Amino acid sequence: KLSASQLYRFKKENETLRGIMRSYVMQIDSLNTINYGLNKDLEDKTTKLNETSTERDEYKKEVEEKTEQIKKGSKLKAYNFVSEALRMKFNNTTEVTDKAKKTIQLRSSFTISENSLTSSGRKLVYLQITDPNGTILHSRSNNTVETESVSVLYSDKKEIDYQNQAIDLSIYFDLKESAAKGNYKVRVICDGSVIGTDSFTLK
Repeated sequence: KLSASQLYRFKKENETLRGIMRSYVMQIDSLNTINYGLNKDLEDKTTKLNETSTERDEYKKEVEEKTEQIKKGSKLKAYNFVSEALRMKFNNTTEVTDKAKKTIQLRSSFTISENSLTSSGRKLVYLQITDPNGTILHSRSNNTVETESVSVLYSDKKEIDYQNQAIDLSIYFDLKESAAKGNYKVRVICDGSVIGTDSFTLK
């Protein structure tokens, strides 16, 4: 059995504990409210971050696409090709021939396009001629030029002063050996890219 004083003390302790529990409940409710707010804020910021990342990726893709378009648009083109063989005449001048055994020189004439997007100034234009056997004709082993993918041999080159206007030119290659019969392939390279192709045949 409990005395009145003990009952009173237990009652007071119980009330104190209830008060502490109510305080804890209020704190927990407050923390839950704060936590909900933080979670909501985190979700909002995460959503905004994802949206920003998406916008950034879209902008990056757009910039890359436009850069690629500008790159393609700034690439020069060679056209109006006339590629042929030349033989020596008795008066030490040359004339066009289609006979392999008489050929002493190869020539490719063409036009480089007008282009306002590309840079102006001095440019090197490279002529690459491949004979019927698949050999690139060249006078020296160090006659190489860098392209977009690999370093390649070239037959001869010519420097031009390009001022964004169409320009006509001819590049010659002097043969040191007899020309082979068959089909010859011609490529023109400028600014690291193949800008035009042609072919001709010798009998």
